[in-house]
Amino acid sequence: MNEKMLTFPYLKPRVLATDLDNTIVSDKVPHTDLWETLALENTSLIYITGRYRQSAIDLIEREQLPKPDILICDVGASIYLGPSYELDQEWASNIKQEDFEQVNTIAKSIDIARQPIDTPWRLAYFASELQVQILKKAIKQHNLAVDLIFSSERDVDILPANINKGAALKYVLNKCNYDGEVVVAGDSENDLSLFNLGYPAIAVGNACDAILALSQNDHIHYAKGHASAGVKEIWERLYTPLSQKIQ
Repeated sequence: MNEKMLTFPYLKPRVLATDLDNTIVSDKVPHTDLWETLALENTSLIYITGRYRQSAIDLIEREQLPKPDILICDVGASIYLGPSYELDQEWASNIKQEDFEQVNTIAKSIDIARQPIDTPWRLAYFASELQVQILKKAIKQHNLAVDLIFSSERDVDILPANINKGAALKYVLNKCNYDGEVVVAGDSENDLSLFNLGYPAIAVGNACDAILALSQNDHIHYAKGHASAGVKEIWERLYTPLSQKIQ
């Protein structure tokens, strides 16, 4: 059966590639002011989330977020295009799951709780820091081709080696032949691969310690505002014309 070939979209002169939960969406900070600031007529959106596809779509609809040009889910392990969010099969073919079963067996043996997510592209668990250290050691001992990301002091994501948010963003920008301006934004440990790409990066005011520890990097801009307020704050700093700043 022939796989449907998807067309990557034209991206506007600026791209905001951003995490969603606690970077854009927060119970404490409304995000409505952000979209006018972004000037969406000149800015494309790429959402890069740890959520699986349906969970991300539900969030977009519930929060009435602008539809993204590209949706990246599962911490970078799945990419969706078009208004119906269709899976990019080329990227999916890179997802090697051979070691997932062995990782899951190890996780069960140390009583790590599996997260109830509906996706084949990654494994997800709730775990303590001690359990994570034991799991990391076992993964190394068995030479398993996976990466472990521990975030928010409880969330564990197991991904095929070298698959992450940053790798997925590089892939889609390459597929789009994009040479415009890119800004990334995030708050948690699973956003570190985005911050390591070297693009201007927005660390929102509620960012985790691992992101705060990158402060020696000139391309990372630290906001005082939390969530979308922090994204808006730094975006205005980057893109407000000098004449407006002087007024």
